[in-house]
Amino acid sequence: MLRLIFFELAKVWKKHQFALSIGVLLFIHIFLLWYTSLPNEETPSCSSYKKIQNQLIDMSEEQKSDYITQLKETIDGVCFVQNILAMQNFQNEMGDALVKQELQNNAHIFEAYYDLYQSGDYLKFTDSLEQEKILIDEIYTEWKKVSGYKEYLYSIQENKEVLSSISIFGGQNFGEQKQDTYSARNLQKSAADYAHLTDKNIQFTPSKSITRAMDNIWIDILLFLLVMAFVGSLITEEKEKKLFLITRSTKYGILHSIGAKLMALLIHCLFITTVFYTVSLVFSYYSTGAFHLSANLQSVSIYMESCLNISIAQYIVLSIITKAVLLFGIGTILISFCIVSNIMALPFLIGSVIAGISTILYIWIPAGSSWSILKYLNPVGMIKTQNLYGGYLNFNVFHYPVSRQTLSFVVLIIVCVVGIASDLVLFWRMQDGEIKKISLPFLLPFKPHVYVIWHEAYKILITNHAFILFFIFVLLFGVKSFEQTYKPSEREYYYQDIMQKLEGELTEEKEQLVLSEQKRYQDAFQKIDEIDKMVEAQQLSKNAADTLKYQANMTISFYPAFQRVEAQYQHIREHGGGFVYDTGYLYLFGVWENIFSIHFLVLAIGIILITSGVLSMEYQANSLYLIGATKVGKRKIFVCKFIICTIMAMILTLVPIVCRAISIACIYPMSSIDSSIQNISYYSDFFCSLPIGGFVLLFIFSQIATSILMVIIILALSIWRKSQAQTIFFALLILTVPIILKLLGFEMAKWFSLYPLYSWTV
Repeated sequence: MLRLIFFELAKVWKKHQFALSIGVLLFIHIFLLWYTSLPNEETPSCSSYKKIQNQLIDMSEEQKSDYITQLKETIDGVCFVQNILAMQNFQNEMGDALVKQELQNNAHIFEAYYDLYQSGDYLKFTDSLEQEKILIDEIYTEWKKVSGYKEYLYSIQENKEVLSSISIFGGQNFGEQKQDTYSARNLQKSAADYAHLTDKNIQFTPSKSITRAMDNIWIDILLFLLVMAFVGSLITEEKEKKLFLITRSTKYGILHSIGAKLMALLIHCLFITTVFYTVSLVFSYYSTGAFHLSANLQSVSIYMESCLNISIAQYIVLSIITKAVLLFGIGTILISFCIVSNIMALPFLIGSVIAGISTILYIWIPAGSSWSILKYLNPVGMIKTQNLYGGYLNFNVFHYPVSRQTLSFVVLIIVCVVGIASDLVLFWRMQDGEIKKISLPFLLPFKPHVYVIWHEAYKILITNHAFILFFIFVLLFGVKSFEQTYKPSEREYYYQDIMQKLEGELTEEKEQLVLSEQKRYQDAFQKIDEIDKMVEAQQLSKNAADTLKYQANMTISFYPAFQRVEAQYQHIREHGGGFVYDTGYLYLFGVWENIFSIHFLVLAIGIILITSGVLSMEYQANSLYLIGATKVGKRKIFVCKFIICTIMAMILTLVPIVCRAISIACIYPMSSIDSSIQNISYYSDFFCSLPIGGFVLLFIFSQIATSILMVIIILALSIWRKSQAQTIFFALLILTVPIILKLLGFEMAKWFSLYPLYSWTV
């Protein structure tokens, strides 16, 4: 039996197509770990979390308390200084009164942190004040929650004592009535569940490392795809090859065969779950920082409500086992459909339906609803082990509280038992061990012999599964682009306000506005210079000078924004043209948000994975010998494949451009599209006076041309190597390695790739 189990495993794992699927999904997994952790204006980088994690990991709890509190006080003080400077710049009575009041109440804070704000030395972990505050506020909030764990445990027991006091002093009947409700029973059960917990092994651990590794829905989706692929190879492909007609004829063929297949499925689920989450943990360890595996689970703030007395390491092992067993249970259900189905794709459709219904139930049912049991006791709810083991929840079952963990284990056991039993019975009674081909009654029936391009599109998108990868990358680009939020600074609001007044041709009124602002800044600089001279002459003390200078300092803090206005004004005076509010365009063209390196890398990987099998599938199936019988036929098919690949590559290229343009335009209006691109200071030396609209089209065309060249390179590699795996390897080597080297700091590497054509606007 043992040999049969390993034979069933090897039979699937040794298939080149299945091994390639595991490799591709593992690569996608690593890619998603990296791509979903990219920083933006509201999300600090992984390296920022790693810096603060490395500072905390060797500290005692008292040292962590002092260190985090000091970080919080410092960043709040610096932000206070920034807010005062921003309010003062608006120069209205309300703003001046508010600044005066704030300075009267918190003058010591302004004095203590003004020099630090001007020097910029407050940036310890990130590159901007906004990200620094977000990071420190997040760590402080988590630490504050974990540091109060002892009080949290006490409050749970105190609720029980309050209930008991009601019973004693409220009269016998009244007390019994109160204690006979679900709420009272829930309080008593909660107190009993938490009674064995203490705060002895609580070692505060920032949550980012462990949550990034363990709370990732993308991993669960990829694992589910691998389970469906394994089940399909295990049952459906054997039915298609009519192998069951042979295995069922032996003495122990039926029970031993299905038993070995089920054990092989269990081993497969345990193996792939362990591998994927181990990769995730290793990635998180090196990118976000280490954490104490021996610390109690409640050391992580988001798991503080857990009533389990386990360590972080035990939680990780328990989560992996639970996810693997759940995948095994779903796999047994899919095997049942594979056994009874004569349609090869039906079990995979059933798996998609199970995942879809579970997702809908989890998203749509409110947490406090009476139907919440359906929200949490379905596959999507149970696979979120961060809530299953890291939270606390009781369900109202006939007015008695039953824990979510208990009911989840019961449901899990039932699914596995029912799945295994149905597999045994259905396999024993199976009469037809073949796959039948059926034709679906489409209104427009598929006619491959009439439209070659539709036939090739079907082969590429459906047969070669390119549609799944295409959809994933479109979704990734779209979601990531729309997730990018833009928060203008006070300087940007000032620049936006003045530029919207100036936008268009230079007039006498607009020139007066620029000159008046220019004079205001000159007066501020002159005032500071005069005060400094008085200090040097010992006519003023330093403290008195700082008090006199703060008004002028607040004014000149906005001077960098006005310098952009001056640059456009000088260009108009010398070369003509008009004012353009250029912030949105600078973001769109990558000048201020140069994410083209990331987009180019993601685009290259997506196009490689989608198109690498377009020609390789023909070589591997030896169908090109038939296609090549006529010269015209082979050429026409190659042209059709190229057109389909080009269309997919163009869509992949356009999605991030369109999504980013929408997100940017909502915050930074992009008007004056008929104005010359030379009116934007960054492009003042552009070789021709092209309208901004034409420049945008040229920018889009260059990125589309880059993706088309990628397609040509990949298809050429497919013709050369005639293998999808080798095509992927050489394409990654040619298209992605140079840009990876650039990201690592080797700027010269970009000239050995298509990246300069893709990012020429920067």
